[in-house]
Amino acid sequence: MSLSACGYQPLHGNRKTAQNTQMKQELSRIWIEEIKDREGQQLHNELLNLFNMKGRPTQPKYKLNVYYEESTSGLGIGKDDFSTRANMVVQANFTLTGASNLDGKSQSVVSYNILTSPTGTEYAKRDARVRAIKNIATDIHRRIAVHLLTTKTKD
Repeated sequence: MSLSACGYQPLHGNRKTAQNTQMKQELSRIWIEEIKDREGQQLHNELLNLFNMKGRPTQPKYKLNVYYEESTSGLGIGKDDFSTRANMVVQANFTLTGASNLDGKSQSVVSYNILTSPTGTEYAKRDARVRAIKNIATDIHRRIAVHLLTTKTKD
């Protein structure tokens, strides 16, 4: 009851308020630049699903550039001196330009098992990459939404 008067609003949820609708419209005016490599294209597609659900904007107000990096390190060394587990670190530096500017960095660390089967290991690595890319895309979406909301309320 005391939270209703303080102006607190959850960032998530499907509330049909005018502000929520306006924010979705504002986020849909972001043009997402292409990202290099296959993994970058996967991130690009996730971002398109979050920002441009109804298609790319015809008159974008903002431009989003994202630079994707990925690294893997082995851990969990077995008795035979081979790694049995690996961490994949996915980083994305992003820049939002246009009516409002924002620079940021998003990072996700996911783990996967290194199996005796190379095919199984490759599938585990792909699954880990998909999880990391979804985490990165969601983080970028939230950070831009919060940024646009706070800069809009300051105006």
